[in-house]
Amino acid sequence: MMNLSMMKPGETGRMASVGLTGSRRMPPGKEPSSPTVQPRVVSEIPKRLRVELRVPGGWEIDVCEVERALAHSGTATTFAISRHTGRILLRYDGAAAERNALLAALSQMPLSIAARRRAPRNELGRRKRAVVRSVASLVLSPLLAPGARTAVTICGAFPILRKGLTALSRRSLNVDVLDASAICAAVGLRELRTASLITLLLKVGDYLSEWTKEKSRKSLGRMFFSESSHAWVRRNGKELAVAPEDLAVGDMVVVRAGFRIPVDGVVAEGDAMVNQSSLTGEALPVVKCVGMLVYAGTMVESGRLAVRAVKVGEDRRVARIIRVIEESEGARAEVQSHAERLADRIVPFSFIVSGLAYVLTGNLTKAASVLLVDYSCAIKLSTPLAIKAGMIQAAKHGVLIKGGRFLEKLSRADVFVIDKTGTLTEASPRVLDVVPFCGWNRERLLRDTACIEEHFPHPVANAVVRLAKEEGIAHEEEHGEVDYVVAHGIVSRIKGQRIMVGSRHFISEDEGIDTTVADPIIEQSARHGHSAIYVAMEDRLVGVILVEDPLRNSSREFLTGLKAAGISRIIMLTGDCAEAATSVAERLGIGEFLAEVLPDAKTAIIRRLRDEGHVIAMIGDGANDSPALAVADVGISLKEGAEIAREACDILLLNGNLLAILDAHRVSRQAIALVRRNFRYIFGINSLLILLGLAGAFPPAISAVAHNGTTLVFALNSIRALLKGVGGNE
Repeated sequence: MMNLSMMKPGETGRMASVGLTGSRRMPPGKEPSSPTVQPRVVSEIPKRLRVELRVPGGWEIDVCEVERALAHSGTATTFAISRHTGRILLRYDGAAAERNALLAALSQMPLSIAARRRAPRNELGRRKRAVVRSVASLVLSPLLAPGARTAVTICGAFPILRKGLTALSRRSLNVDVLDASAICAAVGLRELRTASLITLLLKVGDYLSEWTKEKSRKSLGRMFFSESSHAWVRRNGKELAVAPEDLAVGDMVVVRAGFRIPVDGVVAEGDAMVNQSSLTGEALPVVKCVGMLVYAGTMVESGRLAVRAVKVGEDRRVARIIRVIEESEGARAEVQSHAERLADRIVPFSFIVSGLAYVLTGNLTKAASVLLVDYSCAIKLSTPLAIKAGMIQAAKHGVLIKGGRFLEKLSRADVFVIDKTGTLTEASPRVLDVVPFCGWNRERLLRDTACIEEHFPHPVANAVVRLAKEEGIAHEEEHGEVDYVVAHGIVSRIKGQRIMVGSRHFISEDEGIDTTVADPIIEQSARHGHSAIYVAMEDRLVGVILVEDPLRNSSREFLTGLKAAGISRIIMLTGDCAEAATSVAERLGIGEFLAEVLPDAKTAIIRRLRDEGHVIAMIGDGANDSPALAVADVGISLKEGAEIAREACDILLLNGNLLAILDAHRVSRQAIALVRRNFRYIFGINSLLILLGLAGAFPPAISAVAHNGTTLVFALNSIRALLKGVGGNE
């Protein structure tokens, strides 16, 4: 194993450790060719050697290939490699032959194998470099000759000018045209520093926009999983530490207890208990053994797996989920769409006022001062930044908002409709009692019920299956096709007999089976807020299963918080009987509730409330809640809920704590209030600047600096909360 004591903090970017033996040779098919890497000894003490591999600019060390070369060096050593600095720290037994063998192995490596070209920088890096170049141009341009200064200014502004020309070619008079016109006006007036400053501030705005988008992507990634700095890969019979981005399809990835799986793949060796809650919402870990699929971001809780990588990088399931969510963010808030439409409509107004100024005054400087000040740029930059920042802030509280439109709807919601089971109550109920009738015994009732309930993704069904497992009651697949009757129950056949499991409404009213034998037990149980599952075989009731649905710890505080936030109505809906619903409502202080509500009735209730002019937030986690979630202005579900509910919802609660919805509600109101406040200030300040420019109080240069400076201030104010604690690399 690797000797970690030999490494100092910050010394390595990538680490590996193997027992190295074997003949000295390069890996098959990779014989030396020219040019080769030239190792340079940086420092040396007995039994320790630090070597730097010198590679051309734009290249970086291929850690895996260097490890393989050292593995075939004929020595036994431990080593640590930094991909970015190209330095290797080696420990060997002290013999000169060992030292020389290590250096020889490195010096024989062809450059094409030992190093690789650096991956191109992302869009954020590109925009950052654009800002740096603009700063350099602004600082150095006074030192240049007049002609060169003009050329440098136009060159720096070329991307903005090109966007303006592209918009004109499409017969679109938008903000891009106005920005390009402002720069052209400044150049025409020989205000080259003004043109350079406009260019710089526009590029800073682009950078802030991309930085916020990148921040959002990272925030989403952290919500689903946190990758380790390296993954263990088995190559040539040895385990090597490899960067997650270096993993390839076909790699054998070894994952031990306590670590997350970095790839989507198939288990090739071992077995383990894997927690998949980050992706599926399953509360309990599942068994994974040879031949089964595993996914990136899931955690090995116990055991050990060797996983053959099938999908890596952006192809992984978790990466695809994040991409879908990012794309869904195109669902813009109404206030954002309105802002952008207004910004584009204002552009012609700027040109008209500029033209009138010239016609009335004959002063080109006053006409230019209007073009150098506009409303559109600040509106189109600050509004989406404020919306995106609000979504990121909500994500920090464990609430995933799938689009700006839903952030705005949440801020305006005045009625919350909440499902009881799995939402106000715990997502993991437990079975209190199994009561058989008609000559059945307890074991048979539990076995047959669990046999078909395991095909039903519902917390109560999971509780039945879990109890059967705890009691060691095996339930073989003896049933026929399982049919799910929405909001009622499930139907199948066991040994040719029709079995039905579900609500009293389903068994008694829909199927016409007499359930009166269970009434005394149900009445007593309902007074304590417990639920019941009815089980019937053919035309008779064979038992009931009583289930305790304990309240979530956060339910009372959540409801109190909603009332404190000014929510006018809170309505609880449930498919349970009236007695159970009443018990829960009384314990939580809910004054308005409906029991034995079917999915179509939930949808009808929400439609009626919307017709009355309310903005509805619906919270539910079951498959029978999904129609209502889709109809509500904003549907909220829980990650441990049914898959269809997670898909139908607009907002997903990832941590199971209802109080996070209060945080998201507060953040949404703050974000929309910020957008509206920015609106007022943008119109006020820029109108003043235009008037001062027309009056001749401000020269164009001052107007341009003031306008672009305040635009940047509005942008920074929109993401102020995100700027706290920003690391230097961001």
